[in-house]
Amino acid sequence: MTAEKTPVVKRKKSTMLLLRDLLFIFLGVASYTVGWTAFILSQDVTSGGLAGITTIIQIATNIPATIPYNLINVGLLVISLIFLGWKFSLKTIIGVLMLAVTIPVGQALFTPTDTTRGLEIYNNLPGFIRDSVHNIGPMLQNEPFVALIIGSILCGLGLGFVFSVNGSTGGTDVVVAIINKYKNVSLGRAMIMVDSCIITTGCLVSHYMGPQFPWPVALGKLAFSVVEIVVVAQTLDFFMNSNRQSVQFFIFSLKYEEINEAITKRLGRGCTILNAEGGYSRKPAKVLMVIARKNMSVPIYRIINKIDPKAFVSEGRVRGVYGEGFDALDKK
Repeated sequence: MTAEKTPVVKRKKSTMLLLRDLLFIFLGVASYTVGWTAFILSQDVTSGGLAGITTIIQIATNIPATIPYNLINVGLLVISLIFLGWKFSLKTIIGVLMLAVTIPVGQALFTPTDTTRGLEIYNNLPGFIRDSVHNIGPMLQNEPFVALIIGSILCGLGLGFVFSVNGSTGGTDVVVAIINKYKNVSLGRAMIMVDSCIITTGCLVSHYMGPQFPWPVALGKLAFSVVEIVVVAQTLDFFMNSNRQSVQFFIFSLKYEEINEAITKRLGRGCTILNAEGGYSRKPAKVLMVIARKNMSVPIYRIINKIDPKAFVSEGRVRGVYGEGFDALDKK
């Protein structure tokens, strides 16, 4: 009977995990879309990644960024499939399909229509999108720096949500993920490397093509772009590191067996029982060692407090944990 139920339980668990991943991808895509279209793109600031590339195209041609965004993503999906595998690419496809809907909607919502160029960009959007979405204009138009910071944080959080479930929003995120996979470079730093080339190009294009901003304005936009990619990268790294940080517990308790059983069965974490000796009493003792993600600290403390409120507990941050259930060992 148990053997018959096991596959069903596993399927339900896999379905729940997939739904959770899809929810994280959706939240990430929504956050990224609002951050970019409402606060950054509407200011003609060249952001990083594919968004920056398509911003350059929009500046030079007045073609809405959403059109080249979706076209370029197709080619990058092929690269994702080759270098990152089916599992990563499947979630990338899901993220790209979501963006294919949210980016046009976001641009229709937040494109400024109070200027000739902005109105032309808006009119170049597909008609059914303009008819379906009411334009409200850019957010915080009179506070460009505040808008930039808010937009950058939203973009960084959005990417963090998506990357945390091994997904991608497509674009140069694929390039960043490849660099992170094969080189000992954090996601944020890899993003800065790619984005630096893009924003420099954006500065030159905004001066020589399209609106032909004078150098002071073009260089000001470049400064905004630098701020944007740094804030996005730092937000992404903060999100990923806080999510993946691990802690190590040493639990001294006479009820170590009960605590071990509770942590193992309720939380699914492995424990190690160490033989010890009291330095003063010279009596043999047992010490329970547990390594877990930081977000599991509270449940562990609750278990200990419920079983043995008088237990002596030491908690410390762990810089790196590699192996089953944690990060994979890098192949040097």
